[in-house]
Amino acid sequence: MNQTVKLFVFLVIPFLLFGIEENYAQNPRPQIDSYSTPSNYVMEIWDNSNGLPQNAVFALEKDNQGYLWIATEEGLVRLDGMSSKVFDMDTYPIMQEQTYYTFFKTKGGIWATADRSIALLEKNILKVIDCSSITGNTWIRAIAEDEQGDLVIGTAKGEIHRWKNNTFSSLEFWNPEIQLEIQSFFPLSPNLLLVGTTQGLYKLDFQAQSSTLISPVSFAAMKVFGFVDYTLIFSPDSGIFRLNQNDELENLIPIDPIEDINLSSLTLDSENRIWGSSLEKGLIIIENGEVSRIDYPEISNYTIRRIIKEENNLYLGTLGKGLAIVKPAKVQQLGFEVLKEKNIKPVFQDKDSSVWIGTKVDGLHRIVNGEIQSWTEEDGLLQNGITSIASLGNKLYAGSPSGISVIDINSGEVIDQITQEEGLRNDYVQALFKDSNDWLWVLSRNGGMQYLDNEGQLQLVDLPIEFSTTRFVSILELKNKEILIGSFNDGIFRIKDGKFVENQTLPLTPGEDVIYCMHEDASGDLWFGTHGGLILLKDGKFKSLIKANGLKSQSVYSITDDGNNGFWISNNFGVQYFSYEELNNFKESEEDDFLLGSTLYNQSMGMPNSETNGLIYPAAIKDYSGKIWIPTVEGIGIIDPTSLSEKPQAPTNFVWDELQIGEEKSPIHGEIEIPEGVRMFQVSFSLIDFENPSQYSVFYRINSNSGSWLPINEQRLLFFNGLKPGKYTLEIKILRYGQTDGIYSLPIKVAATFFETPLFWISIVIALLLLIYFIFQSYFNSKLKKELEAQVTQRTLELSQTNEKLKEAVKEIEDQNVIMKQLTWDQSHLLRAPLTKAMGINQLLIKYSKYSKVGKSKEELEIELLETLKQVDDIVKDTHSKSENLTK
Repeated sequence: MNQTVKLFVFLVIPFLLFGIEENYAQNPRPQIDSYSTPSNYVMEIWDNSNGLPQNAVFALEKDNQGYLWIATEEGLVRLDGMSSKVFDMDTYPIMQEQTYYTFFKTKGGIWATADRSIALLEKNILKVIDCSSITGNTWIRAIAEDEQGDLVIGTAKGEIHRWKNNTFSSLEFWNPEIQLEIQSFFPLSPNLLLVGTTQGLYKLDFQAQSSTLISPVSFAAMKVFGFVDYTLIFSPDSGIFRLNQNDELENLIPIDPIEDINLSSLTLDSENRIWGSSLEKGLIIIENGEVSRIDYPEISNYTIRRIIKEENNLYLGTLGKGLAIVKPAKVQQLGFEVLKEKNIKPVFQDKDSSVWIGTKVDGLHRIVNGEIQSWTEEDGLLQNGITSIASLGNKLYAGSPSGISVIDINSGEVIDQITQEEGLRNDYVQALFKDSNDWLWVLSRNGGMQYLDNEGQLQLVDLPIEFSTTRFVSILELKNKEILIGSFNDGIFRIKDGKFVENQTLPLTPGEDVIYCMHEDASGDLWFGTHGGLILLKDGKFKSLIKANGLKSQSVYSITDDGNNGFWISNNFGVQYFSYEELNNFKESEEDDFLLGSTLYNQSMGMPNSETNGLIYPAAIKDYSGKIWIPTVEGIGIIDPTSLSEKPQAPTNFVWDELQIGEEKSPIHGEIEIPEGVRMFQVSFSLIDFENPSQYSVFYRINSNSGSWLPINEQRLLFFNGLKPGKYTLEIKILRYGQTDGIYSLPIKVAATFFETPLFWISIVIALLLLIYFIFQSYFNSKLKKELEAQVTQRTLELSQTNEKLKEAVKEIEDQNVIMKQLTWDQSHLLRAPLTKAMGINQLLIKYSKYSKVGKSKEELEIELLETLKQVDDIVKDTHSKSENLTK
């Protein structure tokens, strides 16, 4: 088997190349597989330019989470398919050494060995063990776990040590009779362990605590690998052997054809093929006793040290080139040398299933029945630059900047041309299109909107004078049979039965107003690919999908509806896929910043170049098998939507990674708590996928009531600053191929300092209330005091005035008392005499008969009594008059 055949058998077949289906509906069609390149793979390089600290790979292994670990001279590296994380002594002080040389995978993770320490790797570095006590004059060659889960470590001195309860001890039942070096361990079960040495192959039984030599002492078992039911042993003297159920060695391949094999690279894949690297160059593959070799030109000058072979991917650790990941191309390329790395322009599939391909400067080509035909100016083309392709009847029309070349499809001869001399408005042909009336539309510059009618006559559509110099660049026939034509700077034109109906502008600036393509979806809504994004016309209203909404490029060159899952849009960065679900969400959303999930297909997926071509027609086609052909500046990319856009069966491998606070990093195992006083922290996560990491769109939000989802681009790190104390839920939403795949939640508790607790704020409120109370109390007391003082002052003044009045009153009273005394004296002295006299006269009159010596008559006494009473009356009147004066 020659090397070319070997390359095809062992590389192309396992990588499942894509091809056009053998049978088109109604028409026979060619197979792409029959002429596709045998190197249809993608090689992804990780080196010191994009994530590795150094380019020499010592060890390579995947942990139980799915992370790929790489040992380099400048530290350990962990890959998730999209990003890398470097573990060195500066960033992870737990490490005791910078360089680790070998990996040994166990149930607990990967044990990495250095000169004097080992480290357990499982998502992060879980622990590091100082092994200087057992590695004084040797180094570690093998690590495994016994039935109790304790470590068993073999050294180059032939010693086996057990690590138990943080202590090293020699394995009691390992006592070889001769001096040897341990080369490898291979667990057969929790109780059985194979030990490969320079002096034979041994089996350790931990339950029986025994050691048995199961090969001749002269047999050097340098590498034990494979699976429990298919265990292989490599001997540099004899070749590769299989250990059967009776512990007998069966020779599978002698050493002669593989004498240059690097034993450290040996591995067995799921189909029992043995993979290894040559010490000289390339890979060695052994299947059914046959040896084949593969040499990848990208790494042909670098020695391959380590190999991991999975179902689809091949991981190659090299010396000097870092890590090379070889995987099947998701986008197929054609294998024709004449089209290799050519700038491809329009692509067109005719009714006979043949595919016509135009180039920028290399003519016109036709693929039919697995063969390719070519036309250039030497064959009669007006120009080697092709701008558009269409067919009508048995004729192929190839547009160019110099007019249209007409080819008889049956004979392959250039039979005619159409230029300005034949009636073209302009020789620069932008688009050719056959409508349902079998009219061939010709769009060009300077108002060139024309069509060849059923009689073969060239008709010019009569347009308003203001469009006489318009450049027409794209065309679409609507479901209602109207023709829609896109222009350069003048919007869209509706044509019915060859007559102009209306012109409509799009919400674009003059620099953006280039309509590269148009599409009518199943709902009858119109989509326009422009230089200003993707424009939707729904219910008479325009809506723009731009970069802020998830579009990768401002320019949209083609829109291809796969009919099953979504749209495929070509732009300057490749081909972007949007699912119907996301497009419908965009239609219904009223948010200007609504973000759509998508998947990008570029060179990392197998595109010949990420820059696709526009201002051509057709700028992309869906062939009869459903595959999408995309012209780029360096060839054609062919995408099979049925295999790429359907929802994958395997679940997303999402992993919460690490919490970083300042310089301190800790793995995330559940709810995370942010210590009190900390306001800045980082949360990292991973989407582990080495097949197609670009298939994901990632969004996040903190608490479901915080609003809309925010996009996360390629970074897998979220930075938070200023979260208030409390409980939060960080949510990550994953869209896969534009479909919602899952939402992952992480509880976060931000601890509060005493000064941020409710008790503190309650205390503050109470203190403030008390302070306010005392302030008001003091204020009112002060005010009351002032008011009382004022009242006292006023009352004192009033009392003082009253006192003065009292004094005056007292004096008046005293004066009046004097008067009263005088009155009283007058009453007692002046009034008493006449009154007594009157009383005596009255008595005398009463008893007048008894008195004989009165000397006056009774009448005289009566007169005298009356005069006496008048005196009393005068005295009373005088007193009354004086008393009235006293009151006043």
